[in-house]
Amino acid sequence: MRKQTSKRLRFEIFKRDLFTCQYCGKQPPDVVLEIDHIHPVADGGKTEPLNLTTACADCNAGKSNVPLGLIARRPDADLLYLEGQQEIAEARRSIAQSEKLQAIRAELATQMGDLWRTITGRNPEYIIKPIQQLLLKYDVGVVSAAVESTALKVADRYIGPNSGDYVPYLWGTAKRMAEQQEA
Repeated sequence: MRKQTSKRLRFEIFKRDLFTCQYCGKQPPDVVLEIDHIHPVADGGKTEPLNLTTACADCNAGKSNVPLGLIARRPDADLLYLEGQQEIAEARRSIAQSEKLQAIRAELATQMGDLWRTITGRNPEYIIKPIQQLLLKYDVGVVSAAVESTALKVADRYIGPNSGDYVPYLWGTAKRMAEQQEA
């Protein structure tokens, strides 16, 4: 009696084999993957990880219930596994680096908000988000100088105290300073 291969076991075998047919090396979406019994169930093979391998539908159908004995693993299977692990590690490092950069930008925006409060005497809550957006586009020095310049204009009442008045001015100042820095 054939034991049904659970979805979890099937996924674990696919993952172990890097979602690659162990006979021909093809991968989705080019092929549909299946689980193959190395020692056929018809000849007493068990549904257990050591007797299971990943095969594309064509290879599995071609093999049918012909025993292979010990499966000849792809010679590059270990290399593929290590490359996959390397990609995962690099992705994790990239995510961690991105999170650190985001935290640094948030801290810089807070510090520039404090500068805003010192110069204008106003709550910086409406300026923090525009500062964070500017930090995505421009150099820290440009953004800091633009914040200081705009804050001085607000303090001198050259620009109105509403965010609708000073945010566009801040963006224009940052753009102009960045262009001057490039020239």
